[in-house]
Amino acid sequence: MQIRTSSLYGLRPSCPVDPRHPVDRHGHYDRYANCDDRQKESIARFLCRPCGRTISVLPDHFLPYRAVAVPLVQQHFDARARNPQAQEPPATEKEKGCLKRAWDRFGQRLAALTTVLGQLMQIRSRTPKLCWSTLRRLGNLPAILRQLAQPFNTSLLHDYRCLQPWSRRTD
Repeated sequence: MQIRTSSLYGLRPSCPVDPRHPVDRHGHYDRYANCDDRQKESIARFLCRPCGRTISVLPDHFLPYRAVAVPLVQQHFDARARNPQAQEPPATEKEKGCLKRAWDRFGQRLAALTTVLGQLMQIRSRTPKLCWSTLRRLGNLPAILRQLAQPFNTSLLHDYRCLQPWSRRTD
């Protein structure tokens, strides 16, 4: 599972299944925050041994599993939701490709997002523009990502394997 730095209380996250479980540091991994970055940032990982879940603590400016910055995605989605000819955020050619793929993926996720947030947000729209406008009522993109991660164990652009429990080998 991934949590945002802003939702972390203390030095380590608590287990999402049972807060009484001990959570141990489980190393880190490196990744790019943006597709044009030349330097990777370290992401801390933790492991709940009793239930087998791993927890990564993402900085708030990271989009889960996408090398494009959260503020840039929010600006792009806001512009797309208002009007396709609206002012797009300044972006390199690589970033433009990443943003286009993120918007397309968001459009493919409408049914899943409606299932998760439909009654809470009264999302009825099957268009990305209206769905994004409705999601923005939750706040900015980091707030939306936090809302999807806990308690729904999902993200804006994908249901990730890391959000599922780790299966222990029994042999």
